[in-house]
Amino acid sequence: MFNKSFITFLILSMLNFLGCYSSEVISRKDLNEGLARIDFDSEINITTVDYNNYNFLPGHYQIENDTLSGEGRTIKLGKSNTYTGKIAMNDILSFEQDKLDVGGTIGLVLGVAAVGFVTAALIVSASISDAFNHD
Repeated sequence: MFNKSFITFLILSMLNFLGCYSSEVISRKDLNEGLARIDFDSEINITTVDYNNYNFLPGHYQIENDTLSGEGRTIKLGKSNTYTGKIAMNDILSFEQDKLDVGGTIGLVLGVAAVGFVTAALIVSASISDAFNHD
């Protein structure tokens, strides 16, 4: 019984830890029109019009006027190198950030717990029914 409880707790903890992450791609057009915004507390991946990729960690980039500047990594032809510099907003094709859906994570954990509870209740009720029905 202890092992089953521990395994159940471990599975629920892993689901809560992993959560429901999604990757949000923000186009320069959406950003300019105010339909989306950048979360400066999250890591950001940038794709430029010449399809170079840049990665900046939280706190290592900023946007001033029409320029993104910061310290990060550039990925060209599969090679990753350190990068310090500026990128003009007109040269950026898209921004990509990972988002955590807290509501979805809570729903997932509660859903798995509910299924486990119903399954356990059915097993216990079947055991009790078998104990009282001697055929």
